[in-house]
Amino acid sequence: MRVLVTGASGFIGRPCVARLADEGAEVHAVSRRAQHVDGPATWHVADVHDPDAIAAVMQRARPTHLLHLAWDLTGSDWATTEGHAAWVTSSLHLLRLFGEAGGRRAVLVGSCAEYDWAVGRCRESDVPDTPATPYGAAKRTLATRAAAQAREAGLSLAWARIFFVYGPGEPPSRLIPSIVAAVHAGATARCTRGDQRRDYLHVDDVADALACMLAADVEGAINVGSGQAVEIAAIARGVAARMGRPDLLALGAIESPMAAAPLVEADVTRLAIELGWRPRLTLEAGLDATVAWYRARQPLAQGVPHA
Repeated sequence: MRVLVTGASGFIGRPCVARLADEGAEVHAVSRRAQHVDGPATWHVADVHDPDAIAAVMQRARPTHLLHLAWDLTGSDWATTEGHAAWVTSSLHLLRLFGEAGGRRAVLVGSCAEYDWAVGRCRESDVPDTPATPYGAAKRTLATRAAAQAREAGLSLAWARIFFVYGPGEPPSRLIPSIVAAVHAGATARCTRGDQRRDYLHVDDVADALACMLAADVEGAINVGSGQAVEIAAIARGVAARMGRPDLLALGAIESPMAAAPLVEADVTRLAIELGWRPRLTLEAGLDATVAWYRARQPLAQGVPHA
C-alpha cells in the first residue's frame, strides 16, 4: 500500500503517518512547509491549492491509496468564515489527479459539523441539506461531489465524519491544552458550566480508525467517534485534577453560547460492525497520556479555555 497523506504535519496527520508506517505502508506525506521529521515517511512540500505542485507530487509518489486531511482550521472563527469553498475545489482536483495516477482507494475526511446538532445522536443517514456553518456546508458539498466523482472514475471512496478529537499536539487554544497552560501558570482556568455532552476520541484512536478504513473496502460516510458522549465539565475536571490543582478550575465563569447543543454523539454502528473497529484508549487513559505530554513540554502559551 502506497499512501499519500495530505495535511500530514497537522494534529491528526502526524499520528496517521506514524500509524500507517507502522503497518508497513509506503507513506508519502504532504505538507505546505518543509518538515524535519525522523521516520520512514517520504515528505513532500506542496500546497493542496497549487495544482502544479500537487500534480508533481502525485506523479512522483504514484499512490495506490489517498488519505486527505488537509483543511484550514486556524483562527477562532474558522467554522464560520467563508474561505472553505476553495478547499472543495482543490480537494476534488486532488481526487481527480489521484485517479489519473492509478489510485484505487481514497478516504476523505468530513466532520460532525455536517449534522444538525439538534438531533443529538448522529447517524450517517441524518445529514441535513443545509448544515449550520459554512465549514459544515463545504464538507457536505465535498462529500456529495467526491462520491459522484469517485463513481465516475471507478475509485473506492470512504468519507470519515470525525467528531471531537483530543490528544498531544492539539492547538493550544482548545479546551485541554488551555486548561493545562492556565493551571501550570497558577491562573484560574475559566470555563462554561460544561454541561454540554460531546463525543471525544483520542487522536491516536482517530488515526487508527482512519488507517483501518483506508485498508478496507467499505464505502460512503462513516462516523469516527467513541459512541459515548461525556460532559465537557467531566473532561475539564479530569484535566485540572491531573494537574494537581482542581481548585483552579472555574466552571460557569464563562457564559455558554445560547445555541450550544446539549448533546452531540456519534452513532458508530458502521465503524463497529462493518469495520470491526473499537477505540483502544479509554477516556481516562487518554487524558492521562495527554496531560503528561503537555506537562512535559511546558511552558505553554497561556490560553483561555472554551467549553
